[in-house]
Amino acid sequence: MTHSADARVANPSLPRVAVADPAAKRMRAALKAAYHSARNLPDRILHSRRHAAVRRRLSRMRRPRSILVVCHGNVCRSPYLHAVLQRAFSDAAVSSAGFIGRDRPVPTLSLEVSARRGIDLSHFRSRALTLANVQWADLVIVMDAGQARYIERVFLVRPEKVVIAGDLDPAASPTRAIRDPWMQSVHVFESSFDRLDRCAATLVTVLSRGAGH
Repeated sequence: MTHSADARVANPSLPRVAVADPAAKRMRAALKAAYHSARNLPDRILHSRRHAAVRRRLSRMRRPRSILVVCHGNVCRSPYLHAVLQRAFSDAAVSSAGFIGRDRPVPTLSLEVSARRGIDLSHFRSRALTLANVQWADLVIVMDAGQARYIERVFLVRPEKVVIAGDLDPAASPTRAIRDPWMQSVHVFESSFDRLDRCAATLVTVLSRGAGH
C-alpha cells in the first residue's frame, strides 16, 4: 500500500488523487482533433467555391474608394491588414475597427512581426465599430462568418458589400476564419499574418484588374 493510500485509510475524507492515464490522454487528444476536423470540414470542402465566388463578385463591383477592415478587438488582425491594404491602395482610404474597446495599442508580438514585414504599427490605436464608419466604407472586410452576419444584421449592410477575409486566401486552411493571435505565440501571429498577406494579394490583383470601372 502506498503512503497516499495509507493516508486515505487513516483519514477517509482525504480526496482521491487522479492518476493520469497516458492512453486515455491520447484518446482524448485524438477525439478532440477528430471533432475539430469534422466541424471544419465544410470550410475545407467549400473553400475553392467560395474563393472563386468572391473573386467574381469583386471583379464586377466598382473599385472601392473606402475600405473598412474589422476584427474582434482591432488590435491584431485588422490593424495589420489595414496597413497592408493602405500601402497597396494609394488611391483608396483604408480604416479599421473592432467590436470591443477603443484607443488600445497593438500587442508587442504584433509590433515585432509587423516590423519584420516592413510595417510600423507603433502609433496605431484601436477604434470601435460604429454605424458611421460602416456606412463610410464601400467595402467591409471581416475575419469570420459570424462577424459578417452581425454587421449585415445590426448595421443593415448589404451582403455584397461584406467580404470574409479567409475567402480571399487562395490556399485552403483548416478553417474559414482568420485565427485571432491575441495572447498566442509568435508562430500564431506569423501564421495569421501570412494568411492576411495572401488575402491582401488576392484583393489587390482582382481590384487592380477592375481599376477602370
